[in-house]
Amino acid sequence: MPKRLRIIVYGVLLVLAVYMYTLSGQRPPPTPAVERQQVTRLDPLRQSASLGVDRADLTAIFERSPFDLRFDFVPLADGRSRVIGRTEDGRTTLELVGPPEGITSANLMAALPEANPLVRLRNLNAVSLLVEVALFDWSGAPDWVSKNIDRAYSGNGVTTQASGKTVTMSRAPQTETLVVTIAGPPL
Repeated sequence: MPKRLRIIVYGVLLVLAVYMYTLSGQRPPPTPAVERQQVTRLDPLRQSASLGVDRADLTAIFERSPFDLRFDFVPLADGRSRVIGRTEDGRTTLELVGPPEGITSANLMAALPEANPLVRLRNLNAVSLLVEVALFDWSGAPDWVSKNIDRAYSGNGVTTQASGKTVTMSRAPQTETLVVTIAGPPL
């Protein structure tokens, strides 16, 4: 094969290889905001101590990209129903306690590593999304998270109540993990 033809063939192959590499690194688009509103709301008579959110809806949201949590049924010692979802990298854990038709609490443990901005961004989005979905009836939820996340991560835990639900954000001691707990109204 002549030298010029070889250079052209290698050039085309190189361009194709770079193109294929670029395509393989693309992620699916983030979950549209419209899908977030498809969470089942329980009627007030069935809510009692519930957050008012169906467990299947929450697991479906967090099983998708970019979170990709894998959930397992792990009942509590007292017999209450519980599922725990974890990311493959172990940097995000979501615990949902209570019956499938209305969880009573949600606990999110999310690592916020300075050295890995993609994990940090994914987990900050998980925090915001969980609070937004679990506190669907509180319009100030996103603002509260934005205003208090740095304070909570600095070591000063923050707590608020909205619609009878209690929300707490704090940093796990000596770690880079933010813990968010949302509990339903007491019985």
